[in-house]
Amino acid sequence: MGLRHRAYAPFRFPTAVIALAILFHASPSSAQLANPRAMIKLHAEGHQAPRATIADMAWIEGHWIGDMPDGPVEHVLLSPRFGQLPGFVRALAPQNLAFYEIGVFAEIGNSLTLRVKHFTPELAGWEAQAAYIDRPLVDRDSTSFYFDGATFSRTGPDSFTVYFLNRSEGRERETLVIPFRRTSGPTRQSDGASS
Repeated sequence: MGLRHRAYAPFRFPTAVIALAILFHASPSSAQLANPRAMIKLHAEGHQAPRATIADMAWIEGHWIGDMPDGPVEHVLLSPRFGQLPGFVRALAPQNLAFYEIGVFAEIGNSLTLRVKHFTPELAGWEAQAAYIDRPLVDRDSTSFYFDGATFSRTGPDSFTVYFLNRSEGRERETLVIPFRRTSGPTRQSDGASS
């Protein structure tokens, strides 16, 4: 299912930086906050993917701001069309751009996958030209969609949290917890430039 395209570097953020569920959930449980790795599920060969369509994720369309350990991250998701929901991520470090990401949630058979490519601020690709990271849907429940190594958990009508398993050279590193909130427009930097 395209898993041969997988390429992990020390810090890969899933798109969009993205999602989803149908029902609302007030906040992560204390168990999730204490052990974010518990929110991660991994793909296993032969595992039957849960049924899902791109319509299940339509709520995530829009402009979101998230909080990563090194700085804010913007995630813009376009409306779903033809079984795909594309998004663009801009991750910021304290004094510069960290990376860009293009991702798409796509219908595959009766389920979903998340495909992602990363770029430096100069637009040099992290993955090989024809390669991308493929994260098939592993499980879902009333508030969360569990893609391989990246979970999107809806916490309210205008918020969601991404749990992302950072892997490098086949080894697990840490699980990042990235809360997102919906915004109506670009944020302003202290220097007056819009971001």
